[in-house]
Amino acid sequence: MNDLAKYKIRGFVYRFISASLMGGIGAFARYINAPGDFISFGRQLVGFIALSLMFCFMPGMWKKVRGFRFSPAILMTGINLGLLSGLYVISTQYTTLANASLLIYTGPLFSTTLAAIFLKEKINFQRFLCLFSVAVGMLFVVGIITPNGLTLDLAPEYATGNLIAFASGVAYGLYLFFSRYRLDAESGVRSWYQFGVAAVTILLLMVGDSWVNNGLKYTVKVNGVTQFGADGRVDVEPWNILTMDAQSWVVWISAAVITGFIAFHLLTYASKMLTAAELASISYQEVVMASALGIFMFGEHMDAFQWIGAVMIVVGGFSQIFFTTKESNAKGSGVQSSDESVEAMGAQGA
Repeated sequence: MNDLAKYKIRGFVYRFISASLMGGIGAFARYINAPGDFISFGRQLVGFIALSLMFCFMPGMWKKVRGFRFSPAILMTGINLGLLSGLYVISTQYTTLANASLLIYTGPLFSTTLAAIFLKEKINFQRFLCLFSVAVGMLFVVGIITPNGLTLDLAPEYATGNLIAFASGVAYGLYLFFSRYRLDAESGVRSWYQFGVAAVTILLLMVGDSWVNNGLKYTVKVNGVTQFGADGRVDVEPWNILTMDAQSWVVWISAAVITGFIAFHLLTYASKMLTAAELASISYQEVVMASALGIFMFGEHMDAFQWIGAVMIVVGGFSQIFFTTKESNAKGSGVQSSDESVEAMGAQGA
C-alpha cells in the first residue's frame, strides 16, 4: 500500500468517526430541554472555545492564527456550517421529521455535483454506484420509501418547513464543497475560524427565530421521546435559558464536545484528504449511527426496508473505501510521503 492509499484511508477513518459522532446528536438532544438552534450553537461555540484553550498549550499556534490568510472560502465554510445545523432544527418545527431528514441529506449529493463541475473532481461509474447505494439506503432508513409507498408530504402547510429544510441541505452541500478549497490551510487553524464564524451565524439565526416566533421554543419530550401533534409536527413549548435544568446543561456540554468539537474538527481533516464524492459516501453513516442509538438506547424498531437501507449505506461506504484504496495503489508508489505534498494535489487558492 503506497503513501497516497494510506493517506486516503486515514481520511476515511476521520470521516467515519466524524459521521458516527454527528449521528449521536439526536440521542443527546432527547435529554436537553432547549431549542434545537441553541443546541447547534453550543456545538460551534464549544468547538471554538476548546480549540482556543488547546492553542494556549501548543507553541506557535496563535502565531499561525494571526498569520492565517482568511479568504472567502473559509468564510463560506463557516457560514454554511452554521446554517446547515441551525436551519435543520428550525425546519422540524414546520414540517415532518421525515421531510426534514430527507432534505438535509441531499447536501452530500449536492456537494459532489458542485465539486464535479467547479473542481473537476471525477465521478467514475464505481463512485456513482456507491453514491447511489448510500442515497437510496438513506431514503429507506429515514422512512421516505416504505412498504406502503412514498411518505414525502408536500402538503401546503409544510411548504415553509420544506423550504427551510431544503435550505439546510443546500448549506450542508456548500459546507462540504467549500471545505474542498484552501487545502493548503492548517486544519487546526481552519477549524478555529470555521467554529467562530458558524457560532456567530447560528446566533443570528436564533435572534431571527426568536423574533419570528415571539421567543425561542424547545421540543417537548417524554422519557426522551419527542412528542408530535396530530398534524405530524413536533410539539414545542416556550423556553428560557435561566430556567434550564442542570441535566440539560450537562448533556448540552457533552453533546457540544462530542458531536460538535470532535466531530466537525475531524471532518475538517477529512475534507483535506478526500474528494467530495468520497466524503459523501461516508456521510450517510450518520443515519446508521442515529438508527443504532435509537434501537439500543430507546428500544426503537426498524422495519425490513430500514434494515435493507442500513445495509446499503454500509456496503456503499465500504465499497467506496475499497475502490479508492485500489485506485490509489494503482497510481504507483511515487507519491511523496508528506501530508502537505498530497494535499497540494487538490489545493485550491480561493
